[in-house]
This record gives sequence, C-alpha cells and structure tokens, in this order.
Amino acid sequence: MGDRKELKALQKLNSERIMSEIAGYIADGVPYIDAVVEYATKNELEIEVIGEIIKKSPLLKANIYREAEELNMIEKLVRLPV
Repeated sequence: MGDRKELKALQKLNSERIMSEIAGYIADGVPYIDAVVEYATKNELEIEVIGEIIKKSPLLKANIYREAEELNMIEKLVRLPV
C-alpha cells in the first residue's frame, strides 16, 4: 500500500518538474505548442505522455488551445466578451 503512495508522489513530482521546464521555455518567449514539442523531443518522450500531463494543468491546456485557435489548427470557439 505504501508503494502506491510513493509512486503517486513521484508521478506528481515529475509532472511538476515537467510543467516547470515547459514554463521555462514559455518564459523565454517560445510559443506554448513549440515549448511542449521541444520538451518532448529533448527528453525523448512520446508527445502522448506530455499530453497526459497537459490534461492535468487547466491553465496550460487553455493556453495551448487558445494558441491552436489563433494558428487555425482547430475551430475557434465562440466566447462571450469579458
């Protein structure tokens, strides 16, 4: 039972580390999508693995979605003015 707790804690730590490194790319002016792809390439990870981590971060997920809309990669959602 203790092993599961340790595994979850390790996965969370890794997720936080990954998010931190991706945030570093973004802070340097790299677009969100490029930052994620660069991180995956640099660390020899499948993009699907990074996708699972992105799903856990609503802010990163929203920013990537917005960027994809601006690049016409996905259909734009109609939003109410804020």
